[in-house]
Amino acid sequence: MSVIGTKIPDWMQGYAFLGKQKTADPEYAFMFRGRMDERYDMTRALRDKKYRYIRNYMPHRITGQRVNTQWRAPSMQSWEKAHIAGLCNAEQSIFWNQRTAEELYDTENDPWEVNNLAANPAYRKTLERMRNAHDDLLNKILDVGFIPEGEFPLRAKDMPLYDYMRSANLPYAKILETANLASEGDPQNIEKLTELLGNEESIIRYWAATGLLILKEHAENALPQLKKAIEDPSPDVALVAAEAIYYIGEKEDAINTILKAFEHKDMYVRLFALNTLEYTDDRSPQVQQAILDFEENTKDYNNRVRYDLRMTTWLKQKWDL
Repeated sequence: MSVIGTKIPDWMQGYAFLGKQKTADPEYAFMFRGRMDERYDMTRALRDKKYRYIRNYMPHRITGQRVNTQWRAPSMQSWEKAHIAGLCNAEQSIFWNQRTAEELYDTENDPWEVNNLAANPAYRKTLERMRNAHDDLLNKILDVGFIPEGEFPLRAKDMPLYDYMRSANLPYAKILETANLASEGDPQNIEKLTELLGNEESIIRYWAATGLLILKEHAENALPQLKKAIEDPSPDVALVAAEAIYYIGEKEDAINTILKAFEHKDMYVRLFALNTLEYTDDRSPQVQQAILDFEENTKDYNNRVRYDLRMTTWLKQKWDL
């Protein structure tokens, strides 16, 4: 519109980078990673002309989660095989490892983004500047990614999520604060996260549970609250809590909670449950039978894309069922 000289409507969110209505160059470019078909992740990032800042909200998940579409490429298959065989060096293995909560790269001197400067005291001011810019932007745009996907239909119903975020009066700043706290993976946050697990807002409970999950066995003192959370009315909260107690040793209750979610009408709840199940790598006879029965039990569900069936197909292949 700027190039052809047409007035840009006020309701459009974009900014012209060419033509007579070109705006000033933005200080930052914003990037994100969310659910990738049948896999869950949540990363937000921004960069200026020199640095890239990355915030990993699920640092306990590796970047290289297997996605059906991506793994059709022979390059992905060969890279994974090389990593499993121990043929990759430290830099080539980053894709397959768990991450830190924050990453900072000097893209001029480190174009491949290998040397993470986030913990380097010499770059503290740069880190804080970009972290603050990141938080300011998320608060401004009301990033919907902090809501667990299984809650979308219950909350927004037929309303576009963009409109829901602007009408729901959510405690957004507190949600972002909790997600940031959770992703740090710091045992010193256990008491605070445990307290937040009892918050009246399910999104805050979800991120509090995620923070305790990230800490795994270090969060053992929160076990009573986590066991209560597996009965949470939010299926996403219950599933995160189930995975957390699995690593603490309460495997039977965890697996029962996960398998119960297989019966949920919402495909994204079932998908989240299947992802959770694979992370536990529990291959008990009960779990194997549930995987084999899954397609038959959900055959009447009329979803346009069955990402959950992609997961069961993969688990049958991975576990040789």
